[in-house]
Amino acid sequence: MPMAEEPLEQNRARQAAVEAQVMNNLRSLDVASEQVERYGVHPDQFIEWYGPADGAVVVMIHDGYFHEDGTLTYLRPAALALGESGYRVALAEYRRESGNPQVSFADIEVLARHPQLGNAVWVGHSAGAIFVLSALFNDATAVNRAVVLAPILELARAAAEDAHELDTNPIAHWIRGLPAEVPQEYAQWEPLAGYYAMGAAGFQQRGLHLDVIHGTEDYTVPVARTRDFLGEPFNIALVSGEGHYDGIRPGSDSWLLLLGALG
Repeated sequence: MPMAEEPLEQNRARQAAVEAQVMNNLRSLDVASEQVERYGVHPDQFIEWYGPADGAVVVMIHDGYFHEDGTLTYLRPAALALGESGYRVALAEYRRESGNPQVSFADIEVLARHPQLGNAVWVGHSAGAIFVLSALFNDATAVNRAVVLAPILELARAAAEDAHELDTNPIAHWIRGLPAEVPQEYAQWEPLAGYYAMGAAGFQQRGLHLDVIHGTEDYTVPVARTRDFLGEPFNIALVSGEGHYDGIRPGSDSWLLLLGALG
């Protein structure tokens, strides 16, 4: 008798659990920076530096998924690997407070004004893409190149599609409600709001450059959420067979695309 097919939602939950384990494995690796710079008085306002001082600067913004305990530790192996490839990597920590998105965006604005970071390439993974895009599409910053990996591109869509998980919905807790409840909050913090205001013509006139790299087997942030932007003037690569963390895994196809985007 042929085996019954696993229900879609059950399969997604199982794969998401696998991806969560990958995150935990990355966090457990013994990697640390020898140079830490503070940019504020809060314990979460610091930058870990990796790589040679004369390397091309890359800013890395971690996921954290809006949790106070979601720190940059899982991105340290990727930052170290980029540093060993010759890049000067600024792995940035920032404040995350449930119900108070403002503090996170305020920290990103401070980082974007840092004398070494404004003209760097900004890289954001997963929810970190929200903050990278906010810097890229803010005409008050000098940021003009960004790469987002397995990104959350639309806060409202991500929150609404995960609404059945309200008790554990990190976006809803961070924004203080679902899109239908607090639409003005989502409108304020949507990462692509700046892009929609300038349009494709404005994006090109300002000389902005955005690479999007997303694995087709991502069960944390479904690739369909990126596929819908194929008509925009972004460089979008949908990487067959790769998951949520392959963009930060040296040696993967997504990692090679990241290196190409940085080059």
